[in-house]
Amino acid sequence: MSLQTKQIEELFLKLFKVTVLIAMGLCLLAVIGLAINVAYQSSKRPVEPAPAQKAPQKDVSLDELRKLLEKQAQPTAPVESPAQPRPMAPSLRYLEEVTRLYRCSLEFGKNIGAEIEEQDNARAAENLENLRAQIENFATDPRRGDRWVKSVTEFTCTALADPVIISLRKEKKIGSVFYPILNYHKDTWDTIQNEIAAFEQAERDRVDTERQAEQERIAQARANAINSAIAAGIAFGTFMLLAIYLLLAKVETNMREINQSIRAAKQP
Repeated sequence: MSLQTKQIEELFLKLFKVTVLIAMGLCLLAVIGLAINVAYQSSKRPVEPAPAQKAPQKDVSLDELRKLLEKQAQPTAPVESPAQPRPMAPSLRYLEEVTRLYRCSLEFGKNIGAEIEEQDNARAAENLENLRAQIENFATDPRRGDRWVKSVTEFTCTALADPVIISLRKEKKIGSVFYPILNYHKDTWDTIQNEIAAFEQAERDRVDTERQAEQERIAQARANAINSAIAAGIAFGTFMLLAIYLLLAKVETNMREINQSIRAAKQP
């Protein structure tokens, strides 16, 4: 082998070794970078979403009731009737609240100067029971219950004692008051409860959606960590193969140098 050919061979061998060293360096950098990414992705934890918010409190409006009463037709009867007779089995449920409602209606009749027919105890008890049965029937709706009974009692008595409503009734600018108040409170209460239920259901759905999104994000992070770990393993394996190749190349070079030295020593 000529000297020039040998020099060219050694040059290409050095270039190849440099290329291998660069590749080994890149593999080592890839291993380090991927290991950091594995640690980062594995460290991710789901973030708990903001708790479901309660719906803002809203009360039945007395002002809206006044406006509603003013839109009613003129009264056709001078006397306010707190209840319509309806035979029902006697019960004690809500009797305290209904008794207060009955007394508030009678007081309202006195305040507007209505001629209230005197009733015996049996007739008064029958009217009271009819009203109590109606309130109990209304309260069976899942949106109402005991809270509604207490609220409608307070609201109705407050409305019947309201000077504006009393004045409007005295001047006959509004019609019947007692049952319109009950129905207004019932309908408004139901609307509010529906809005509250819709708001809180939307909040629960939001929490579930955000929690699901977090679970998917963490699952994706875990998948990225696994893929990075596999890639890091491949890069490390490549690094080791190149290192073994360089080691073998070094051994081969040393052996060739030794062989050349032995041949040189044998020559006379």
